[in-house]
Amino acid sequence: MAVAYPDIIGEYVDNPERYETAGVQYSGYFEPASITPEQVSQFYLFLQNTLNVPLAVTIKADIPQTGGLFGGGRPTLKVMEPIVQLKLASGEAGLLIWPVTTDPQVKAGEYPFNVELKVAGENRGQRVRPAQSKSKLDATLIDSVVGLNIVGILGATYTAKTVKKAAFPLKVAGPPSPPERAPRLNHKYETVWSEDRAESLNQALQEVNSRQAKFNKELTIEGIFTTLYAESISRFADAGLPLRIGEAIALAKILTFSCQYFLSRPDHTNALLVPMWEQALEAQADTTYPLEVIRSVGYFHLLKLALTLSFGLVAQATGRQPWPLNERQAVTQYIVDNVEAGQQMDPEFLYLPLMMAGTYISNKIKLEGENPQHSLTLMKKAREARRDIFLDEDMIPAGQIFNQILKKALA
Repeated sequence: MAVAYPDIIGEYVDNPERYETAGVQYSGYFEPASITPEQVSQFYLFLQNTLNVPLAVTIKADIPQTGGLFGGGRPTLKVMEPIVQLKLASGEAGLLIWPVTTDPQVKAGEYPFNVELKVAGENRGQRVRPAQSKSKLDATLIDSVVGLNIVGILGATYTAKTVKKAAFPLKVAGPPSPPERAPRLNHKYETVWSEDRAESLNQALQEVNSRQAKFNKELTIEGIFTTLYAESISRFADAGLPLRIGEAIALAKILTFSCQYFLSRPDHTNALLVPMWEQALEAQADTTYPLEVIRSVGYFHLLKLALTLSFGLVAQATGRQPWPLNERQAVTQYIVDNVEAGQQMDPEFLYLPLMMAGTYISNKIKLEGENPQHSLTLMKKAREARRDIFLDEDMIPAGQIFNQILKKALA
C-alpha cells in the first residue's frame, strides 16, 4: 500500500460490513428505512476510491419486479435515473444521494435495492485504503464513532466484501400514500473528502506529535478546567442559557474529563488534538499555545466528544443505556449546532446528558483547593432552581436518572 489515507466512510456509516468492487469501497442505507407505497426514501451511498489513481464508476440500480406470467411483472421500486456515472479522483470519498420510490401497487414487504458497480481506470494503482481494518478506539464509553471526526485517526472496524452487486433493503408498509406533488427524484453526488485534505491532516499530525512534551506540561487538569470553565460560561450565555455556578463547574468537569480520557491514552491523544490542529492550520490560526487552540478552535470538537462520552457515562452509572443511538446522536448534534451558532437552547439539553455526566464524574476530577462536596451542593441548588425542566412527561425519566446520580454522588 503506497500511503494510508484516512477512512472516510466510517465517519458516516457505522457498519462493520462494506462492499468493494475493483478498488471502490462502499456502504449505504435508506433514510427513512421504511416508507408507505408511493412515498420517497433517500438512498445514501458512501463511496471511497481505495486506489491512488482516478477511477470511472458506473452505478446501476437493478430493481426486482413483482411476479407476473410471461415476464409481465412490474418494478417494485422506482428511480428516475437507473444508471449513474461518476469519476472518483485518487483516494476520493463521496456521497451519492439517490431518491427511491415505489410502484403504486407494491405490496407490504422488504425489497432489495440492488446496486451494481462497474469500475474502469486508465492505470493500475496502489491501494490507499485496506480491505479490512480494526479501530483503535476504546469502546467502553463510546459505542458509535459516526460524526465524531475521529475515524480518520483511530480508524473503524470493518471488512470489505468483494462483490459485483450489493443489496440494500427498503421496507414498504401501510396503505398507499401518494404525495401531493410529484417528488423530485434527481440524484445528487458530492465529494466529502479529497486527496488535498491529506496534506493538512499530515501537517497537523506532525505538529501534534512533535510537541507532545509541551502538551504534557501545559495540558494539566487545572489548566484545562480553568480555561473551559470560563469559555463554557461565555459560549452557553451566547446560546441564551446562562450557567449557574454549579452548572458551570459540572460542565467544565465533564469537558476536562473528556480531555483527560483521550490524553491519558497514547493511541487516543491524536483523536482529540489533530482535528483541532487541522482546523487551526487551515484557518491560519496561532497554534503556539495548546490551551488557546482547545478553547478557541477546538471547543466544538471537544463538546461533541464530551456529549458522546456523557451518554456512555450515564449508561455506566445506571447499568443500562436509556436512549437509542439515533436519539443520542440527534441530541448531540442539536446541542453542538446551537452552541456553535449562538442560538437559543432549552435548559433540558444542558442536563441531558452533560449535567448528568458532570455530576457523575465530579469526584473524579479533583482540583487544587476544591471541596468536591461543595461543588456538588452548588449543582444541587442549580438543579432545584430549574424544577420546570423535568416536569414534562417525556423528561420525567431523565429527571429520575439525574436525581439518582446526584444522590449517589453526594453520599
